[in-house]
Amino acid sequence: MKLYEHEAKKVLEDYGLRTPGKKSGEFVVKAQVLAKDRKDDGGIRFADTREKAENIAEEMEGNKVNDQKVEEVLIENKLDFSKEYYVAFLYDTDTRSPVMLFSDSGGSGIEDREVEKLVIEEGMPHEFRQFIGENTALEDIVELGSTLSKIYKAFLEQDARMIEINPLAKTGEGLVVLDAMIDLDDDAGYRRERSFPDRSDMGRKKTEREKKAKKIDENDHRGIAGKYTELEGNIGMLLCGGGASLTNMDALIEYGGSPANYTEYGGNPPSEKVYRLSKIVMSKDLNGLWHVGGTANNTNILRTMKGFCKAVREEKPDYPIVVRRDGPQADEAFELLRETREELGLNMKLFRNDTPMTKTAETLMEMVGE
Repeated sequence: MKLYEHEAKKVLEDYGLRTPGKKSGEFVVKAQVLAKDRKDDGGIRFADTREKAENIAEEMEGNKVNDQKVEEVLIENKLDFSKEYYVAFLYDTDTRSPVMLFSDSGGSGIEDREVEKLVIEEGMPHEFRQFIGENTALEDIVELGSTLSKIYKAFLEQDARMIEINPLAKTGEGLVVLDAMIDLDDDAGYRRERSFPDRSDMGRKKTEREKKAKKIDENDHRGIAGKYTELEGNIGMLLCGGGASLTNMDALIEYGGSPANYTEYGGNPPSEKVYRLSKIVMSKDLNGLWHVGGTANNTNILRTMKGFCKAVREEKPDYPIVVRRDGPQADEAFELLRETREELGLNMKLFRNDTPMTKTAETLMEMVGE
């Protein structure tokens, strides 16, 4: 779960870090969206009075910044600073340990500058001070060491996958977090109560369908079927896991389709799970449905298609459906699909692994256009 800037700052404040105040003076108005380069798209603006700042905030709310709807706006003091640092804590897959990325030249354009990396052993202030002293020529090493240790403590205790601060600014009052991003590990949520609203991978609050889908895998670890992200299109998608899922979505878009969702299932889920996911996908107002996946190894095709066919029988869709699948017990599964098609008079085409997955996206869009 990625936190908005104001949420990330509140977490860091609890660990003793400074953030800009909200007193009188000049103000910065920031759209709370999970997107970079907000300023270039009008998501960061400045005002010399509180009244002007609030007017700007009203203008921002409801609009989009980098294609993300602005539902909240942060107003805080604009600060003068003499130095900008870049700091990030994350887990390194190569070393299989937490690392810190650091630059004494933070701020905009950090993507184009080199950063130093510290593989963390203890996370104590002296470790950070030594690292900074060896790699930079800074005067405020003591305060930096203490501040970095606090950030690292937040990183560990909050079960974060990443904490990024850019910039950590040197001001007359000391080091201040001017912007921050925190990505929390959803799988560690059971370890503590979190007050943040449940949100999707798109960064917005979860829809009712997304909430229902999440419950599919709760307390049932037999396969995965609860990954569902709602999109704005009208072509329902039941993707069967694996690396081809995104490729298939790209193919659908290339052939003129607009996905209504992104979802995956795999790991041999029981029929009931696939049934529940299929019902959620088909609960939207759709123009077509694409059930697509490669040749399975450890997923029983008959088992999963039983769940899909049960949902189809209940929903009785009048739009085109294309199924492309293969694997264990596929012969029996496709016999069931044909029976369901004949029983309901469905406009459904069925394909096995002798037809490329992406080709069936073209077939579906031709059917939708007829």
